[in-house]
Amino acid sequence: GFAEQVRGARLVITGEGSLDEQTLRGKAPAGVARAARAAGVPVVAVCGRRALTDEQLREAGFEAAYALADLEPDPVRSMADARPILTRLTARLAAERLT
Repeated sequence: GFAEQVRGARLVITGEGSLDEQTLRGKAPAGVARAARAAGVPVVAVCGRRALTDEQLREAGFEAAYALADLEPDPVRSMADARPILTRLTARLAAERLT
């Protein structure tokens, strides 16, 4: 029922730990992006790390990806302090996409 639920949304946010080639081969965020794009709703991803190019993201239906690694490159610290990093990342996403 996701396709019906997404209609009328302003933005869909999906995510996973690592946005990478496996994502493109059928992981949940790729399916979310496909369904949202079909409904005409923009999609962004939130992830721990991003290993896809802008072109790969666009082809998969994502407008952008926001990675915790962009704010904290040390994965140990990123996982240990995920909450404040995710809070900063979410504020940035909201400022860029929802205003």
